[in-house]
Amino acid sequence: MAAGDDALQIASDTFANPLFRNGADPWMHYYQGNYYLTTTTWASELVMRKSPTIAGLADAPAHNIWTGDDPSRCCNFWAFEFFPFETEQGIRWYVIYTAGVEGNSYHEQKNHILESEGSDPMGPYQYKDTPMKGHWNIDGSYFQHNDELYFLWSEWHGEDQVNLISKMTNPWTLEGERVVITKPEHDWETSGLRVNEGPEIIKHNGRTFLVHSASFCNTPDYKLAVVELTGDNPLKAESWTKYSEPFFSKGNGVYGPGHHGFFTSPDGSEEWLIYHGNSSPTDGCSGTRSARAQPFSWHSEGAKQGLPNFGEPMPDKQQLPVPSGEQGPLFADVQGVKYQIVNKNANLCLLANNEGGVSIDSCAASASQWVIDPANDGLYRIANAEFGSFLTEQNCSAGTANGMAAEAWQSSRCQRFSIDASRDGWFSVSNEHSINYLQVDSCASTQGSSVVTGEKRVENCSEWRIEPVSSLAVVNAHSGKVISAEMCSAQQQTNVMQQAYTDSACQKWQVQATDNGYYRFHLANNAQQCLAIETGEQVAVAGNLVVSSCAADFTQWRIEFLPQGTVRLVNRQGGALTIDNKKLIDNGANAFDQVWKDTIDQHFYLRVAN
Repeated sequence: MAAGDDALQIASDTFANPLFRNGADPWMHYYQGNYYLTTTTWASELVMRKSPTIAGLADAPAHNIWTGDDPSRCCNFWAFEFFPFETEQGIRWYVIYTAGVEGNSYHEQKNHILESEGSDPMGPYQYKDTPMKGHWNIDGSYFQHNDELYFLWSEWHGEDQVNLISKMTNPWTLEGERVVITKPEHDWETSGLRVNEGPEIIKHNGRTFLVHSASFCNTPDYKLAVVELTGDNPLKAESWTKYSEPFFSKGNGVYGPGHHGFFTSPDGSEEWLIYHGNSSPTDGCSGTRSARAQPFSWHSEGAKQGLPNFGEPMPDKQQLPVPSGEQGPLFADVQGVKYQIVNKNANLCLLANNEGGVSIDSCAASASQWVIDPANDGLYRIANAEFGSFLTEQNCSAGTANGMAAEAWQSSRCQRFSIDASRDGWFSVSNEHSINYLQVDSCASTQGSSVVTGEKRVENCSEWRIEPVSSLAVVNAHSGKVISAEMCSAQQQTNVMQQAYTDSACQKWQVQATDNGYYRFHLANNAQQCLAIETGEQVAVAGNLVVSSCAADFTQWRIEFLPQGTVRLVNRQGGALTIDNKKLIDNGANAFDQVWKDTIDQHFYLRVAN
């Protein structure tokens, strides 16, 4: 691959705001090779988008990571934020979101917390708690200071909406006093209503700043203010000093810029502001607010030395350079289920080595595990889980067979592939640019044989089984709920349905290959009980799914990759896994087997569930 070859480069070196339409209250992280974005939905669902490019977020599919299922906290979801914390179990993500009661009563909005199962920002997530049950509170965020964890949020005190702080015993439980640390003091904080909200922390050169939104979001004068921690104790109001002028206000045809977050560029060299704004002064707090991103700096001299310099909102459609490092080269521990890619002819696995070579070898090697990372347009990056490198066709502009390598990501079409179902559960893997097919050189079947690309072969050497090796959750793409054994039973003929994720063994599946490209999905806590179509004379629902003996008929499935990162699970002797579409977001919605219709009730995500 020729680095920097414009003909092969996937995305432009620039992008323009708005980044994402109907993108109020945006929050973003760049993590291990992908941008992750959330925005307010006003519905009963939390959705997250991801893309290896910042411009790609505009068209990235909405992955549903959580759906409201309790009437006391089911609805009207606002302002999602997600934070990675190191725990005894490794990285865990904590999502803070605001939700209301059934009926969407504004006065019942409260902060709620979810915890991820593992290190993937996409989850699955389980519900933990609400830090404050008794009153209206919104816009929660975390603040880590001197090895202590604090919670920041906003609530009404009389005519003032204020920002508060409290210490936490864990990421979902408050401890001790709750202190007001900012309130509207200046005229520029009182346009429409007297509002301080959306507190966020940023640190630089040993100084700590709280950046919050000021004035009513329904006015064009919504803006950002800055408060600095100048004392030793963040639980004392006098430890915080507010600056008397706003730091980010309307300008260049962008109105009401606020409710923001911060993220770093892929190479870590730049700091970026993400916020929402309107393109008209009359748009207000509606779905017209769009997510926008731009880099910021720090004042280096004068009275403002050491303070954040957010500048002015960038005009709509003005081209900006993409965040530094986005085009690579980079290595990344891409998040997602790990797979082995097994050659049909050789029954050996695709393997990377630490020098960037690719061959077939023993499936027992850790470097035989890969993450199939969707690019949101029907194509995939294939990332090696051991080395953080990416499957690459060398000299992919040529039309003849080429060698394969595992290299740093360089935003090249040489590193993107289509994965197409063949027969009996096998797949062909072809490069986006050359349309050459992944295969073993000369159809060899010995360990260490080279892997190349070329024309599709009649022989089995160009067909592959893509086998999950992670314990996984099967997540409904519409509801965010997972396929579970009813009542968490591992008994024979237990019914199968969807439930909110609770980290239960009955929601975790392990995959065993059978012949060809088919698998059995058995419960993580019972290797003898597998996902199956119910059989017998007493079946009440045609195609009903149960947990049954793995030796029974109708227990074999194939996994097929769909264009926007979802999968379908197809029974070897039947149809596709389907959720009852009359109860599609409900706990307890039944799972059954039905002819493939390509409807939302048949699309799923596979997520790691340890």
